[in-house]
Amino acid sequence: MTEPAALTETTVRYLYATTWLPCDDKQHTVAVPGGAATAIDAAGSLLHIALWSLRRDGLIEFEQLRPVEDERIRVLGGRQFSRYELSGAAGGERAGLEGALLRAAASVEPGERDVRSLVRALDLDNRSPWDTVCGHCFAEAAAAGLVESKGRLFRKVVFRDMAAVVSLRGRHDELRAARGEYMDAEPELSQAVAADCLRTVVDAYSPDLGD
Repeated sequence: MTEPAALTETTVRYLYATTWLPCDDKQHTVAVPGGAATAIDAAGSLLHIALWSLRRDGLIEFEQLRPVEDERIRVLGGRQFSRYELSGAAGGERAGLEGALLRAAASVEPGERDVRSLVRALDLDNRSPWDTVCGHCFAEAAAAGLVESKGRLFRKVVFRDMAAVVSLRGRHDELRAARGEYMDAEPELSQAVAADCLRTVVDAYSPDLGD
């Protein structure tokens, strides 16, 4: 069983999702520990957090390709705002969403390594791409004995070991503050990567395509 102290940054943030993510019941929502969050915001934010965690660890680097702007119509995924290059060993040494992104990043052909292609390489569920993203965090937290899923028609993510989760509060708060700092330090690059993540999740939602 994974020790709580060894959890990836994104999974720690996921455990406290209800404290920092919005929940608009007029939009699609996704189950998070102890409640729910607006699905698009949850997926986009968790992807951005995971990618920046990998960047700080020297495993991936990003380059902004153009300024972020509104895209009223996106054809074939649209024109990306940012690209990436792997700068360390990719693979299964990371758990959670970070590990999934590293494996996805390595699977993209070198000449096609933009951030939108990277997120698409996660094989997002067309009916609920946010579940694909959050599922990687859930799996890591569940393996550590911290959460479990209940319900089929209306799924909930509930805490199993609240004491262990509470012990992570200090680390969560430090990570949250650090995110604010790096977003302020490189606002244009950070916004470009975040926009690519968010818009790829939005485009992946196509329930009419079937399974």
